[in-house]
Amino acid sequence: MFWFILYNGVLLPVLVFLVFSASIFLPKLKEGLKGRFQTYDRIKSFLKEKHTNNDIYWFHAASLGEFYQVKPIIEGMKKMKKDNIMFVSFSSPSGMNYAFSDAIDLKFYLPFDFPWTIQKVLTMVKPKKVIFSTYDIWPNFVWFCKTKNIHLNVMSAKIGHHSIKHRPFVMHFYKSLYKLFDTIYTITEKDKNSFERMVGSEVKPIVSSLGNPRFDTIFNDSKEFIDSKPIIQDREQIILIGSSHSRDDSILIPALINLMTDFPKLRIIHAPHEPSQNCIKDIKDTYSKLGYDSIILKDLESIESSKKGIIIVGEVGFLSKLYWLSIITYIGGGFSSGIHNIMEPAVASNPVVFGPNHQKFNEAELILKLGGGFCVHDRNSVENIFKKLLLDKPLLVKSGKASLNLILNNIGSSERIINGILLD
Repeated sequence: MFWFILYNGVLLPVLVFLVFSASIFLPKLKEGLKGRFQTYDRIKSFLKEKHTNNDIYWFHAASLGEFYQVKPIIEGMKKMKKDNIMFVSFSSPSGMNYAFSDAIDLKFYLPFDFPWTIQKVLTMVKPKKVIFSTYDIWPNFVWFCKTKNIHLNVMSAKIGHHSIKHRPFVMHFYKSLYKLFDTIYTITEKDKNSFERMVGSEVKPIVSSLGNPRFDTIFNDSKEFIDSKPIIQDREQIILIGSSHSRDDSILIPALINLMTDFPKLRIIHAPHEPSQNCIKDIKDTYSKLGYDSIILKDLESIESSKKGIIIVGEVGFLSKLYWLSIITYIGGGFSSGIHNIMEPAVASNPVVFGPNHQKFNEAELILKLGGGFCVHDRNSVENIFKKLLLDKPLLVKSGKASLNLILNNIGSSERIINGILLD
């Protein structure tokens, strides 16, 4: 109970003050806070309209990335029994604004983690089970689920080697939290062992290694493209830069310009992680200073039909479809906060290049071992690996097949997780 008292009595008021203060300057944070004030009314209105006595399964995903872990699970459960009610809550606007599935009955922002708020919402919803995706576990939410005897699960759970959860005081906090869970489903056996060491060897929670359901999401969403899109050796010579950060751009753009000199047919599609006006201007200006014009396009159709040498993507929402135009992908974030999604270019049979900060992502380690991924550390290594893949077509094809195998070798975890949620 120490963590519970500390969190509510000392830390919570400080956190609330900091969050509300920061929201003045951060639009996304402000949007999320505003949404949380509407959560209770959204749920109340839904339950009043539906008058349902069916089982409610409440899934929580921090943002859009975590939702892709949840998506095949809720769709599979809905397919098995249409009467199941699927609630999905989010912490960030990216999930609320861009997470879509016909299996979702209601989506909303996670309520404020105050004891009175959580207790009020749980009393109204009465979920059969609450399932967290990966992390973003809130103490009061967990505690009051336990006091109300609501089954608690976390799926796609993982603990990185350098995670703060390994530090003594922090580990004590998380140990007390995870011991309240009934089931923990990890991605790998290594994660399973880490959780077992943390929570001890008691009967509960049951810890199982069931894989990563995001592979199923990626595969299911790409089935139509796998058979209908041109194979990699029949595509145009396009390098796609996906979800790049400013530190990626400073390394990439000079290397890409050198490559375009050596490979006259080479084209670039450059999609920044945050396509703000300032970010796009910086990218466009950098290309211009090096003697190359670029065009900003904001929809898939325009990009597909354009023959411009350098295209800057000015909108989000369709990046996964762009990978099917390219033969090589660079995924951003590896020189700053950590790489973004490598599964989407992998399923499109693209060799995937990324920076050194990839250790938190098991799929990155897997694709490197398979030969579909390449880690770079500076401008020279970026230019060298791109040049090697462009010159050696058999290597390009072999690496593309290895990338696709990353997905094909790891599908099937959704069924295991669904069976666990329904039966454990």
